[in-house]
Amino acid sequence: DDVVVAGPSVSTIGESTINLRAGERISVGDLIEAALVQSANDAAWALAAHVGQGDVDAFVRMMNAKARALGLNETHFVRPDGLDMPGHVSSARDVTLLARIAMRNATIRSIVDDRTATIAGGRRLHTWNDLLGSFPGLIGVKTGHTNAAGWSQVAAARGYDFVLYATLLGS
Repeated sequence: DDVVVAGPSVSTIGESTINLRAGERISVGDLIEAALVQSANDAAWALAAHVGQGDVDAFVRMMNAKARALGLNETHFVRPDGLDMPGHVSSARDVTLLARIAMRNATIRSIVDDRTATIAGGRRLHTWNDLLGSFPGLIGVKTGHTNAAGWSQVAAARGYDFVLYATLLGS
């Protein structure tokens, strides 16, 4: 429920966005939904600035510390949105492990299986995850695309007594 005031740089973030405007007030929950459903990079930057108390680089340092604590040994973050940048890397193993950990959170689980959502300002979010709804048991998780990485996805499907994760990078 915390409210974030979008900083002046959010409107310069490219690729997928929700078109945040500098000075706009929006809840953390709406920003998380925008980042997870629509891969909104401006939402990721606004969250990073909020959590980093105005310092996105401080937030990225927190991300890297958390990655190390979680055992993501082949992951190094340079930006909060995952867009191409030298040194910003991960592996299929680390992406899968991160998805498994994230899916322990009920809020994340409830968001990553949504194909659409509506947030502040009447913004209608649409997922890039075309796999959602394609077969019973699919419960998420996340797609991504950059020019350097190509199309990537981590998916989770629930079976009778298990959850199966699959990660494709650069397909």
